[in-house]
Amino acid sequence: MRLIKEVESRTGCIMPLYNVVETEDMYVVTVDMPGVKRDEIELQVFENQLAIEAPCRSDLPSRRYGNKYKVLIDLPRPINPEQVKARYVQGVLEVRVSKKAGRGVRIPVE
Repeated sequence: MRLIKEVESRTGCIMPLYNVVETEDMYVVTVDMPGVKRDEIELQVFENQLAIEAPCRSDLPSRRYGNKYKVLIDLPRPINPEQVKARYVQGVLEVRVSKKAGRGVRIPVE
């Protein structure tokens, strides 16, 4: 926890709390980002990562609080970047990501 707070104070970014739930065919990622406008959220999807960034507004002027939410979430298995759905409701971003089909290929043995 101390390392997270040190990074936040150096970068001015707040690492939001998040949760990753794995189902058989997808990951459901929820990220707490209160005070953010939906159109200001930047979400990028890579083969096994989500990168999320958004401006943070706080009524408490202090060095403790950053001015931006920023988090990079590693996922255990590769995902399908073309099949991602995201919605933002009451300060929580929910991202549903389909896993990449990892079907094996049968190889004949000679």
